[in-house]
Amino acid sequence: MGIQVHIHFETNWPDFESMLRNHQAPMFIYAWYADFPDPDNFLGTLFYSKSKYNYTRYYHPEVDRLLEKARSERGYLKRIEMYRKIESIVLEDAPIIPMVHHLFQMVYQPYVRGVEVNALGGPYIPMKKIWLKK
Repeated sequence: MGIQVHIHFETNWPDFESMLRNHQAPMFIYAWYADFPDPDNFLGTLFYSKSKYNYTRYYHPEVDRLLEKARSERGYLKRIEMYRKIESIVLEDAPIIPMVHHLFQMVYQPYVRGVEVNALGGPYIPMKKIWLKK
């Protein structure tokens, strides 16, 4: 009884990426971090049927239609409303199982000034603006 699986633990990134592109990994663990603070960086990249990073081969005509429309929408609130609708459809379909969400935490001395925390994390903190108060 049960489900039989063959686990292939691939440690070579080019080989792993090739397996994903060629749909040779029906189940896999993959991480995605935002490159810029926009919902399309996740929803469009990972769930648009024509995206090269849609490794799950997710396809939903309404999601594709809304993504195409949201990308050209100039009204911020209308655009966010569309992405929320897209997100609800994707979550209902559950093509992925989110396993980990990293928290960005930062500790520094009270005399450190000018730190501007960015939602994208540490690599996006403008280091030129940080200074020390004597």
